[in-house]
Amino acid sequence: MKSKLAILFLFFVTITYGVKAQSGYNIKFRINGLKDTTCLVAYYYSNGTYIKDTIKVDGSGRCDYKAPADLPKGLYVLVITDKIFFDFVINNDHKFSMETTPSDPINKMVIKDSPENDLFYKYLRYNREKFDQVQELDKKSKLVADQKDSLKILSEKVSLINKDLIAFKLGIVAKYPNSFTALMINAMKEPEVPETPILPNGRPDSTFGYRYYKAHFWDGTDFTDDRLLRTPVFHNKLKKYFETIVVQNPDSVIREVDIFIEKARPNPEMFKYLVWFTTYKYENPEYMGFDKVFVHIVDTYYVTGQTTWITPTVNENIIKKANKIRPLLIGKIAPNMIMQDTNLKLVSMHNITADFLLLLFWDPDCGHCEKEIPILKEFYDQNKVKYGFEIFSVCSDTSMVKWKNSVKKKKMTWINVDGPRTLTGDYHEQYDIISTPVIYLLDRKKEIIAKKIPADKVGSFIENYLKHSKKP
Repeated sequence: MKSKLAILFLFFVTITYGVKAQSGYNIKFRINGLKDTTCLVAYYYSNGTYIKDTIKVDGSGRCDYKAPADLPKGLYVLVITDKIFFDFVINNDHKFSMETTPSDPINKMVIKDSPENDLFYKYLRYNREKFDQVQELDKKSKLVADQKDSLKILSEKVSLINKDLIAFKLGIVAKYPNSFTALMINAMKEPEVPETPILPNGRPDSTFGYRYYKAHFWDGTDFTDDRLLRTPVFHNKLKKYFETIVVQNPDSVIREVDIFIEKARPNPEMFKYLVWFTTYKYENPEYMGFDKVFVHIVDTYYVTGQTTWITPTVNENIIKKANKIRPLLIGKIAPNMIMQDTNLKLVSMHNITADFLLLLFWDPDCGHCEKEIPILKEFYDQNKVKYGFEIFSVCSDTSMVKWKNSVKKKKMTWINVDGPRTLTGDYHEQYDIISTPVIYLLDRKKEIIAKKIPADKVGSFIENYLKHSKKP
């Protein structure tokens, strides 16, 4: 049984020792005070928590979890209720027991025959102790917020606590360098940036900090170890890297995507995950133009038959989506549309002369269009001449009467055409129009320079475009 389980959790590092492998897992739990019910066994994966199995609890609070030897290793959860649960490590200890109480599962935990989980819980307690100390100091700092000397003393105490915690982690790494804990700590740690060097011209190297941080962000992380996937660490760090550290332009992201997927290739599960993560992230990107990354991923890994874990139908649908997006990428020549205007004359979009041509896909009954079109109308009237600006407005309604009446009512004095009456095919397919309104912005050569932007952002986009490029 596998289904998503919404669980709030406090994440802590896990530990593993090298021990002799055994066949199958047999874990005996006892939750004092619990009886005649069921518990869930769940596991962390990527950025979620998923149910693995259900186990029965007898009248004395005992329950056993048995699993085959190929149970994926990582951080698991015994869920007592939706608010009471505790973590345990699945790695090299195959037969062990854990006993605790629902009121305080961490501090009351008693572990037998699992050095990994024993050390794991010692770490949990140590971390909780330090966390509580910091919380107490934070309360005190609020009481003396206007006393600089007192605040300085409290801040120094917090720094000492953090240093103790770091030393504890590094001690684990030093003592057990090949352990699961070392893997986790290395995956979580942040690079310590050295002092900024001085350039030959006598000025500080202003980009050194960023370059060093980026270059060392993944130090010690093993991209071929799929145990990372069954913790919250790897996904969150990956997300941070691609969202805040990689230079945010499509070509830079594409280079990083390929590097990371190749690092993971030796491990099929990690390879699959990296392909999935980047596909999902850039299929419907947050920022305009980053669908180029999605198209690249599809062309590189899906078209070439490397995504063997998905069905042929799913693979084909993903490729079809990329093929639909490809002609609409930023920098591509927008597909031509030849449609009838309100005088029933054919108008070719490509024959319109304008420094900036805005394509507006709209519908007379569209509520959001009612808000966007007046904004465009005001901008058009004020800036048509200034920017060499024109609008090619495509109506989706099949009623010519409704279309013409709406154009007149809204005072849409730009070029208006009837979408259903076209010589160039279905514009829904051409321009990936699922709902309205949708705006594309083209330059003089009819290259797409912006798409699916709100009406109130058109002016600022044009201004920014003119500042960073030659005038079209």
